[in-house]
Amino acid sequence: MNLGYFPFRGPLAALNVVVNLEGAQRQLVFKSVTLLDVQSRHRVLDLACGRGKSSFIIHCLQPAATVVGVDLLDRNIQVAQALFDHAQNLSYQTGDAADLDFPDGSFDRLLCLEAAFHFPDRAQFLQEAWRVLRPGGRMVVVDFAWKTEAHRAHRNDPETRIVRDIWQWEDFFSIADYERESAAAGFRLISSSDWSSRVSNPIQQVFRCLSRLGNTRAGRQLLEWRNPLYRSISTEDWRSLATAVRAHQHVRSVSSYMAFVLEKPDPLSFR
Repeated sequence: MNLGYFPFRGPLAALNVVVNLEGAQRQLVFKSVTLLDVQSRHRVLDLACGRGKSSFIIHCLQPAATVVGVDLLDRNIQVAQALFDHAQNLSYQTGDAADLDFPDGSFDRLLCLEAAFHFPDRAQFLQEAWRVLRPGGRMVVVDFAWKTEAHRAHRNDPETRIVRDIWQWEDFFSIADYERESAAAGFRLISSSDWSSRVSNPIQQVFRCLSRLGNTRAGRQLLEWRNPLYRSISTEDWRSLATAVRAHQHVRSVSSYMAFVLEKPDPLSFR
């Protein structure tokens, strides 16, 4: 599960309501893997891979590469192995992104897609990623971040607490935190891109539209005609969704959805 990378932004963003969410989620992985620049002989580590779909997509895009998906939850790895572990050069195992069970310099590419905000110590995660990455290797981290350090003051706002409870996180890095801590770990920042206009902004508008429909009688009738499963959603559920949408809007206003491309410098390349 990820938020998805949507085709429309700005005034046309409302059209994302008709976009297939699974297709948008695949597109987010494609965009991230494009930044990763995986080649045929590379060893790739997909950190916090969840139930394994992003690892499988990397494998499909570059079948000759060796791809390893790692997730902290054993039940996620069991699902990933059941679904995808039959593919050659693709495997999954349980592991902690901040304490990886791999030798130094084991991988050419690392991906951490929409997961690092869950990590209790992102600085340790960056240091561990640097350790298992070979010199000249690349890592792509796609994560939420406070726009500035000052925006961290909103961490304990009532709306933010709602979002923290839903997504189970304690704090974000700010964009400046990522720049500082990745440099402290030894990385060189290749690029940082704000994908909010294609990810967090559009999905917010999709759920805002859904919430508005669900909280009116005519809107609920339309939704239930479109999909009878909506009949199982109670009036109280729709009200709770409206509260969650407002809370996410608050957090979105003070945070960005970022894609960082980091490189471990190769000392030999400077000789």
